[in-house]
Amino acid sequence: MMKVMVDDFFCIWCIFTLVISLVSSNSDLDEFNYDQTTGDSFGPSDWIQVGCSDLQKCRGWPDAWEMASDWELKENHCHWCPAEDDSLCGNHHQSPIDLERNRALESHPMYNECIDIHWMAYHDSSCDFETLREKKAFTVERHALKITQPLEPTGVPDEYRLACEGPTGARTWGKIDFSRGFSHWWHLSHIDFHVPSEHTQEGKRYSGEIQMYHWYSVNATVAGIHNEMAAVSVFLEEFDDSPDNDVLNRIICQWREYEETTREACDLASVKTHYPGCYYYTREADDVRRLRKERAGGDVGPKSAGDLILGNRLDKESRKTILLEQEEEDNDAPFDWDAFIKSYLKASDNEAPKKRHLMDYNHVDPWFNYFPMLDVRTEYYYRYSGSQTVPPCYGEWFSGNDRRQTNHWRVMKDPIRVSRRQIDEMHRLLRERIAPFDDPVRPCQPDTAAKQFPNSTRVSVARPVQSTRGVHFEVFCECDDWTSKWPEDQKWCAMDKLDRLYRHPYNFETETF
Repeated sequence: MMKVMVDDFFCIWCIFTLVISLVSSNSDLDEFNYDQTTGDSFGPSDWIQVGCSDLQKCRGWPDAWEMASDWELKENHCHWCPAEDDSLCGNHHQSPIDLERNRALESHPMYNECIDIHWMAYHDSSCDFETLREKKAFTVERHALKITQPLEPTGVPDEYRLACEGPTGARTWGKIDFSRGFSHWWHLSHIDFHVPSEHTQEGKRYSGEIQMYHWYSVNATVAGIHNEMAAVSVFLEEFDDSPDNDVLNRIICQWREYEETTREACDLASVKTHYPGCYYYTREADDVRRLRKERAGGDVGPKSAGDLILGNRLDKESRKTILLEQEEEDNDAPFDWDAFIKSYLKASDNEAPKKRHLMDYNHVDPWFNYFPMLDVRTEYYYRYSGSQTVPPCYGEWFSGNDRRQTNHWRVMKDPIRVSRRQIDEMHRLLRERIAPFDDPVRPCQPDTAAKQFPNSTRVSVARPVQSTRGVHFEVFCECDDWTSKWPEDQKWCAMDKLDRLYRHPYNFETETF
């Protein structure tokens, strides 16, 4: 094993050091929300006003971007370009957008050829479930429910690494491969869960959306393009006849544990809402009374690669680095994906229902960080060039087909089917969120960015759909572009093209969207 700078991407066992520089701004306590502007909490049409200067205080830019080295994050790019009034902006990269399948119809004026020639291959990280739980990677944020790939100090000043050691002792980042235009891997940073969905498909808004955020594994000099990031999205849709998704249940139990830990630190009683299958906390406010000052030096949640990079961008004196230990030998070797898919189908369809159900759904294993890519059971997706969907909405459009400052979106065509109670609980967790005891603005007080509706238990942490421009370069990649390994895809691809695009749009039986 040897240590190299990020430019030296040639070894089999590699340690990459990413060094990211910084800028400064102000308005550390600015916030954003999904409703309307009140004081220094800005609604969607005013997100452009959300500022940030100090990572330790900054509240308005929640996802510090871990997407590339040679990082530039100098200003807010949250232009307000709503779909219902596209006259407000010229060309732009704002996200989310409405996704349309006419891009795959050669006879349609909006046709845009998909140039991708293969599916997105992905490899898991060394972060197993118990490590994620130990590192407090499951959190309830103001704007989303989150799972972080956590970092830890290496012992070298200002140097951090993935806080998950695999069976061989290596710390391996999850990674995904994009077809056409990207010769290197994208590394998984964190996963956000939004309710309802931010993107829509043919005008349909789904019950939720899972967004898996990635940063590019090479710097600008090597890649020839700088300041790129990527997100892979999977919709969630509740159906009256859908059983619970057990993996999602296991995650919900961890978010509830985070909620309970936060409330305990604030000397607040456990929530009264019971979620069968998860541990039911019954602590009263005076059961375990502790002074908040005793916790001032305690854990405040995990740091992601993104947190570190934004800190570097905002502090000119900071030169923190990320140490990545990659088992390239394992990840790049030939892999029998057909056998992997078959084994997954056997385990999920036959063996899992026979397992004895344990509290907090601990019978659901093994953990796989790319579980949405398995549960969606399709390889086909939309791709387009866009922006981040929370401030600072990184993704400013530049003329000349310039890829810089782009968030590369891949949105899977099918939703994962979940139960109504699962979506209800995700809404509740966001609606009833309490700020941690060390929050600089409203410690231990109700604190959510969600838009709340009268006479409803549902909320929204979805940025309104933005208008679509030609420079989004939206395409729909499907059966004509490559053959999928999923049996469900193969059956879907046997249909007439118009049938599969519109009348039976998913790999499971529905009538239209």
